[in-house]
Amino acid sequence: MKLKHILVININSPYDSILSRLESIPNIPSTNFNVLPSINGWELKKGKSSPYAYKVADWWKLPEHEYRFYNREMTPGEIGCALSHYDAVKIAYDSGHENVLILEEDFVPLDFPKSDMFKELPSDWSMVYLGRHKNWDDSKEKQLGEHLTRVGYSYNNHAYMLSKKGMKQVLDSGWLNNLIATDEFYPALHGTTDRKDAAKIFHNKKFKAYAFKKQYFNQTSNPKTNSLTEFEPIDDLNKNKKPDWLDEFQAQRKVKPNEEVIDNKPPWIKTTGKAHKAKKEFIKVDLPNTKKQNNSKAGILDDSNWDEYVKKYINPAIINKEYDLVIDEPAPHVYVFPFFNKRFCKELIQLGEKQEWTTGRHKFYPTTDNLLEVLGMDKIYNKLINTLVRPLAIDRFQLEGDTWNHLRDESFIIKYPHDAQAHLSLHHDHSNITTLVNLNPGEFEGGGTYFPKYKCNVNPKEYGVMTLHPGNITHKHGARAVTSGTRYVVVSFIKGGSHT
Repeated sequence: MKLKHILVININSPYDSILSRLESIPNIPSTNFNVLPSINGWELKKGKSSPYAYKVADWWKLPEHEYRFYNREMTPGEIGCALSHYDAVKIAYDSGHENVLILEEDFVPLDFPKSDMFKELPSDWSMVYLGRHKNWDDSKEKQLGEHLTRVGYSYNNHAYMLSKKGMKQVLDSGWLNNLIATDEFYPALHGTTDRKDAAKIFHNKKFKAYAFKKQYFNQTSNPKTNSLTEFEPIDDLNKNKKPDWLDEFQAQRKVKPNEEVIDNKPPWIKTTGKAHKAKKEFIKVDLPNTKKQNNSKAGILDDSNWDEYVKKYINPAIINKEYDLVIDEPAPHVYVFPFFNKRFCKELIQLGEKQEWTTGRHKFYPTTDNLLEVLGMDKIYNKLINTLVRPLAIDRFQLEGDTWNHLRDESFIIKYPHDAQAHLSLHHDHSNITTLVNLNPGEFEGGGTYFPKYKCNVNPKEYGVMTLHPGNITHKHGARAVTSGTRYVVVSFIKGGSHT
């Protein structure tokens, strides 16, 4: 089984922090991801509308229960967290993903299961935890093979996978009509919970939840930045704004005073301060202030220091004009060379997925695409074309004349989902020259740019490889069908300054 997609639920962590942690996950296969804005329950409390109609379970509060966690209503943070997880599941299911890894923004990557370990998963699996807290002892769990267990009562949803079957079971469960905390919902759906009232409503015998014995993800939090399920956001961390039931819980669950509760779950689900400090340096949890986090000029949109921008995203050989070293020519006047790095590709895909895709921009050969202008990337991309692609094109094509002193372009990101528009028929481009960058190799099967005259299919296997070829004559081409996954490319129709 191959991981198909990653969704990160995020309320206010900087994108770069999330990206760097995703890139640091050991052994994880190449896959695409999206960062989803979470549904902030504290904002709902202030009157902001919810994207989903929901009803908090009126049976959740148990006045006589010994634990005050059960003797209170859901907090606004828990409501937002539950709705955010539902939202992630719905997006994954509606996108047609066969499976999905859902992460909360404060995830701490430790490792990732090796591919052969997933073979132990029974074919009927719905959910698998990659990090959890066991509420029951081992005697109430069923061991399966060397690495896997059928789970008992478990908390923590900072890292778990769902199959397509599991996604549908969540969406069909009626969760929105009886909203309870995510930590309680999944055990109730699986039928392994101390809350029999929840199991009576949600238990689905066909929902099969498993866990790897090893913890592959931990989580960390800070009440000012990314732990908003239990605490309302506060400006002054020195102010004591703990709910009145927290101290009693820590006493009941025997949380020692010198141990730090660092996750955003019920307070008896904890990691000690010692463990927290051990991971703090690794994930660099010190986050910028809110103003900086909300800066729209983040990542690939921030070209305020052009030299640093180029060093950050562009292959050094292209910067240094080592053309003969890195440019291949698989067909006459079809030039292939490394241009962007993996980070740029991932950020551009992420930027593209934030917008609604269009399908009717091109009259004769329509694609599912978005103009870089819509993404706010047009000026940056034109500058990259003029400073880095233009001299390369002049060198390879031996171009002459003032018309090549400045290039104009229409650039757009395209996606080819295997189950929608998976290919593009043979055509010429409305350009003098065209570039195409492969953004996510290894995440799809099939695909490639096919030149029938030369019987050549260009389908690079490395991130950020650019193909450069003539546009409106000699090089008729098409996009071969994607048979699995989704292929992302960015295409530029480029013209000389005086060409119309």
